[in-house]
Amino acid sequence: MKNPRQQTYYEKLEVPHDASPLEIRRAYKKLFELYQDESLASYSFFSEEDRKEILSDIEEAYLTLINTESRMSYDDGLIALGRLPEEKSYRDAAKEPVPIYHLQKKTMGVASSGRRKEELQTLASRTPAVREILSRDALTGADLEKLRAALEVPLEEIAESTNIRIDILRAMEGGDPATLPPAVYLKGFVKSYARCLALDEHAVAEKYMKGTGKNE
Repeated sequence: MKNPRQQTYYEKLEVPHDASPLEIRRAYKKLFELYQDESLASYSFFSEEDRKEILSDIEEAYLTLINTESRMSYDDGLIALGRLPEEKSYRDAAKEPVPIYHLQKKTMGVASSGRRKEELQTLASRTPAVREILSRDALTGADLEKLRAALEVPLEEIAESTNIRIDILRAMEGGDPATLPPAVYLKGFVKSYARCLALDEHAVAEKYMKGTGKNE
């Protein structure tokens, strides 16, 4: 077995070089669930520090491969190192031409957003874990992360939609008071975060502020 540091991003996510964005997203979700805090499988074999490092590696791989431009650049690097045949690079697979995403975002943004919201609301209503978390009087950063994972929304998607930096989103999920932004900004960030999950942004923000002791 290769040392994790020697593994390619494809190997870390356990996907083939021609994996579609959907396959990459599913692989990321599967591995995230395997190594998150409450996973008995990872708890038995890995320390907290090891799991955090693994999750960081997985997210780095995901964020690189889910973006067309960064993935093509990464593939070029693998080709230069002789670790990927040029004919197997993602640009040759061309399953999703680069312009399509931008075209759809411009011409169908409203409709797509509406469908996405409906899908998330349906998933939330059918997921016991989501309903249980939302029924609590207060929420922690870990609760936000569990909600996001249950609704299958990558942190990268929230960052792109809200223009909130990834490091701030991670701090919000981490819940460490020392790394959180001031309350006056934090509440707005949480509302935007909840809006991306199609949840009641006001209720989620109030409960989060209460749970983290950041009440204004």
